[in-house]
Amino acid sequence: MSDTTGQRAPRPRLGRDYQRLFLASTISNLGDGIFLVALPLLAARLTRDEVKVSLVTAAMALPWLVLSLPIGTMIDRSDRKKVLVVADLARAAIIATLAVSAATDHVEIWMLWVAALALGTAEVFFDNASQALLPSVVAPELLERANGRRSAGELTANVFVGTPLGSVLFAMAVWLPFGADAATFVMAVLLILPIRGSFRAVAQPAVRTTTVVGETKDGLRWLWRHPLLRTIAISVGLSNLGFSMAQAVFVLFAQERLGISERGFGLLLGVMGIGAIVGSLLGERISARVGQSFAIFAVLGTWAVTMAGTGLVLVTWFVVLMAFLESMAATVWNVVTVSLRQQIVPSELLGRVNSVYRWFGWGTLPIGAVIGGQVARHFGLRAPYLVGAGAVLIALLVAMRHVNPGAIVAARAAAHERTADAAPGSDPAEGAADHTPLHAERDSLFD
Repeated sequence: MSDTTGQRAPRPRLGRDYQRLFLASTISNLGDGIFLVALPLLAARLTRDEVKVSLVTAAMALPWLVLSLPIGTMIDRSDRKKVLVVADLARAAIIATLAVSAATDHVEIWMLWVAALALGTAEVFFDNASQALLPSVVAPELLERANGRRSAGELTANVFVGTPLGSVLFAMAVWLPFGADAATFVMAVLLILPIRGSFRAVAQPAVRTTTVVGETKDGLRWLWRHPLLRTIAISVGLSNLGFSMAQAVFVLFAQERLGISERGFGLLLGVMGIGAIVGSLLGERISARVGQSFAIFAVLGTWAVTMAGTGLVLVTWFVVLMAFLESMAATVWNVVTVSLRQQIVPSELLGRVNSVYRWFGWGTLPIGAVIGGQVARHFGLRAPYLVGAGAVLIALLVAMRHVNPGAIVAARAAAHERTADAAPGSDPAEGAADHTPLHAERDSLFD
């Protein structure tokens, strides 16, 4: 893009508040990466029972099934920045308690289930509030870039740095990775606090109700009546069902089938994370080049192949390659679908609709984890990958029903029209012209 003098116009900046949010998210994800490797290693050290180990993953994911809907409504009634601060302080306290238990050698497997359940609850608050807050920090046309950079920072810290570091800290002392994780949450809070402004949703009278239940129904009704987002939510739910089957016993799969040590487990996750970083950096470009609908289909197809390949070919380098491709596809999916929701869903409903979406998409995680533990116990540690691949194939077939270029263009056009009509004292035609040409050009060429 160039101005009237023929010089290239400066690229719009994401802003200082975004940078603070970016740094806070990156630092807390460094701790998440440390925790990601330390928790399953601790579970595997306490027990070799497939079902007991899988219940750690199930407990972490259970709040997405049970609490996601009401929490989304609470976020739309609250200052989203304050929700982030409280959630991170709660996570710091939970992890610090686990660190003390591990340091005094009083940790048992049931404690991991309780800690995972509490952390999962705080995560539901944090993740929904974070996604709902971002459109208040950056302009709509910058959302894909903002989400892509944020995913890159999160994944670099989480998987590429955090997981190898977590395995090293775990080898040094069992409590160390948990203490480090607690410290990162405190640092994230200190970064978020200086962000100025009120981040409450501006509710429209047509969608306001007097009860949490009524407002939750608003979010559920809005998503269910939107065929595009409803289909994507169901597809990611089926995919996560399959992923969770395998993820719940992955530490046992790596140690007992691939012969990987505790320290090597962290390095394995770190190498796998390179794919996630590549995907987050390329997500915006891939979406622009092939279109959002084709990107969604390609991701689902890739997941089905990588999961089946992992279960069929028990060779370490091949498993790492499959995980690389799987992780890369996952972050492309996140960049595309998160940005799409932020562009389509009304601001006053974003917290609720995100929670409903994640109830469909993430609520299957605890179910898959429980199924994966049982499948592994009765049919072996490779079986969850093959069953999971079948679930992803079904997700691809579901997506093909309503995900298409025309549906995406229509949904964006409706969102722009709604925003223009809601702006006080604005001409709808003038408001719609601010961003529509950019999206219309890209969609007509690629979607």
